[in-house]
Amino acid sequence: MKAAHILSLAVVCCISTRAFAAEKLSVSELLDRLTASQDKLRSLVAKTEETIVSTESTSPTTYITRRISEVKVDGNKSYQYWYRWRNLSAKDAPIPIEEAHCFFKLWDGNCYIEYYKPMKAPDIRSAYVTSDKKRIQDNVRFGYSFPPFLGIRYSDYERIDSVLRQAESISVRDKLVEVDSVACNVIDAKAKSGDYTVWLDPEHGYNVAKVNIQLGPNNLYNGKRLDSNESDSLSVQNIRSDRIDGVWIPMEADLYSARKRQDGFIMQSAIHHKVTQIILDPDHEALGSFVPKIENGTKVKNLDSGESYTWREGMKFVVDEWDGRIRYVPEDWSILAGVGKPLPEFKSIGLKIANEDMKNKAILFCFFDVNQRPSRNCLLQLSKKAKELTAKDVAVVAIQTSKVDEDKLNDWVKENGISFTVGMIHADEEKTRFTWGVRSLPWLILTDKKHIVTAEGFSVAELDNKLGGNSH
Repeated sequence: MKAAHILSLAVVCCISTRAFAAEKLSVSELLDRLTASQDKLRSLVAKTEETIVSTESTSPTTYITRRISEVKVDGNKSYQYWYRWRNLSAKDAPIPIEEAHCFFKLWDGNCYIEYYKPMKAPDIRSAYVTSDKKRIQDNVRFGYSFPPFLGIRYSDYERIDSVLRQAESISVRDKLVEVDSVACNVIDAKAKSGDYTVWLDPEHGYNVAKVNIQLGPNNLYNGKRLDSNESDSLSVQNIRSDRIDGVWIPMEADLYSARKRQDGFIMQSAIHHKVTQIILDPDHEALGSFVPKIENGTKVKNLDSGESYTWREGMKFVVDEWDGRIRYVPEDWSILAGVGKPLPEFKSIGLKIANEDMKNKAILFCFFDVNQRPSRNCLLQLSKKAKELTAKDVAVVAIQTSKVDEDKLNDWVKENGISFTVGMIHADEEKTRFTWGVRSLPWLILTDKKHIVTAEGFSVAELDNKLGGNSH
């Protein structure tokens, strides 16, 4: 059963009765328990609130920011949508939704989309999309921005248990140390991203009870080494956990950070973070968790190709597995043909061929356009190999991909002695080509005798080689 946990200001968190004495565990045992607690939070939907108070060494002004966000993750995909109000007069200043800056970051497992709608110019909506792995890693290492006490460090978006496991040196203190009246195990570690001191809470699932991280020269921050006069620190304190569906979840905490740059500039921030609602292991598909909410008229740029689009309702992005290209297509379009996949249905394709003619035979499809010379040459080459292919139990099917006069097509087929079946796409030509994964013409697709695709997008000259592994 899925359960939503909603916070209320009237709720008082009671200190649990000490039921046991904390165990003294080794580093590996503690890391295993920390990992187990983190893994329970791999799939969730959460709503959060943050108040950020910042100061800069070059200004006497105190900057106050509020942020309300919704985060959806499933261990691979992630989606964070948030509203932000900047330069507030006080922590409790009004935050009308119409005055918020709106953002989202979405990683759907194939492509990354970032969206922005500014407060002062809501009609100037912009977004970009990319499937470039390097660019994605630079923008969102772990897939989403989430508080460090759930295991994510702002500087590298890597889970803290992973950081500790890769530490250059690590140890556990002999004595337990109390944090909020709980005796905690304490780990000290030196990692590439800084010096870590981590207090683990045995009474709340070995989650982090407190953490201090100090970065100095040569430590990595956002993948770059700090210079000789740079430093960064992060402290997470006052962590409050609730037990939801049998899982201890950190729900509220205070974060303190300070960053010193090479030029002496210092920025300090105090952040109060609170989870206001959380659902563990939700049905993401039913919720449509990883479908982007892009408003009509938004200007979208494809960073990979340089193409630009004006977003329309009912569209989506699809990453083509063949070449990694991002395609902007209607929601009901999908590439169904591909190596390792069964053949799509023959909808919108007119073919006069009996099931018996293809039973227990491999099939070679040739998508072509009789008006194009390369397509005609491909069919003529296949015609010369027709008897050889029949002997190998390979049925050849040619499919005309655009509307032409059928009588003229049939005349050309007869005049050139094309002996195999020739059909034609009768409706939804563009959608049908997309469904079958036809990227250019002519386009060959080969299946095995079970009609599972074994190769696609190859030339006639490569056919014999492709058939060599096609005898199953």
